[in-house]
Amino acid sequence: MRNTIQSILVAVLVCGLLGSCSEQKKALDTWVHADTGSYGAAISPDSKHLLTGEIGGFARVWDLQNNRVKYSVQHEEGSAGGIIAAAFSELGDVLVTIEQNSIARWAVESGRLTGYWSWPNLTDVAVSANGRYALIGSKDNQAVYFDMVEGKMRYVFAHHEKVTSVALSKDGRFALTGADDWHASLWDLTNGEHLWSKNLKYKISLVALSDDGELALANAHIGDAHVYSTRGKGNLVSRLDEIRMTLVSADFSNDNRTLATGRAAKAIDIWDVASGKRRETWKPKVKHKVQPDSATILDLKLDSNAKTLISESSTGIGQRWAVN
Repeated sequence: MRNTIQSILVAVLVCGLLGSCSEQKKALDTWVHADTGSYGAAISPDSKHLLTGEIGGFARVWDLQNNRVKYSVQHEEGSAGGIIAAAFSELGDVLVTIEQNSIARWAVESGRLTGYWSWPNLTDVAVSANGRYALIGSKDNQAVYFDMVEGKMRYVFAHHEKVTSVALSKDGRFALTGADDWHASLWDLTNGEHLWSKNLKYKISLVALSDDGELALANAHIGDAHVYSTRGKGNLVSRLDEIRMTLVSADFSNDNRTLATGRAAKAIDIWDVASGKRRETWKPKVKHKVQPDSATILDLKLDSNAKTLISESSTGIGQRWAVN
């Protein structure tokens, strides 16, 4: 009880100081996608499709424009609920899903399986804009840039501990990897060379790249989040103005001025990239009163003008928000 009261007091104080924290922010739209909740989700770059990995069920691909299920996907018979990460291509025509020991490639419109590979110890995945390549993170202390058309490894990016998060720039220039060795590393996709690494003093929770490849985000578990320039030696652009947070999802605006992030602790934050100052923050409501309330923002996407945002949480709820 004492810890609960302290948490409430801290939250109230933080919101009062920020003047922008809104526990009661009203969503423009709300959709229930999984009654039992989701353990994973991915929103397509055009916000037209959503994949949800339901607790106790298959992964489902949704048509977000009509909020209906298009089809369900799984890797093998009897592996219901096994998909741990997924990503869509830039055009939204290719979906890649991973389980702990396999990777699959799907045609989004039809749901047809177009590739399947057994692959042990997987952790995360990103997909190139054209849907041909996958950047695959693993517990084997490496990420692999994999050609899914030819079925060949193109580059292997090594770390000293398991790779926890991966990202690709949509212009095809860079790969960004984060690992339990505390380092976020940038790689050149034209030749596979290592460009730079940043030590965030703890295990990496999330890495992300802007669409044009100019900016890189790295966050450590319950720690700092930094935005770097990908050019040269990776100069620091800003440090997000909060310590001890764990990010699960992130999206840069098209003009790189705004960053939206989703936390493991359910909050959605809107940041000014240049200064690292928070412009707005709120916590989506859950369907039921849950103790403890451990909902996570699994994925989110800003629209082209950064005026609205779509989010999907582990409670199985998708929502659309106005961004101030």
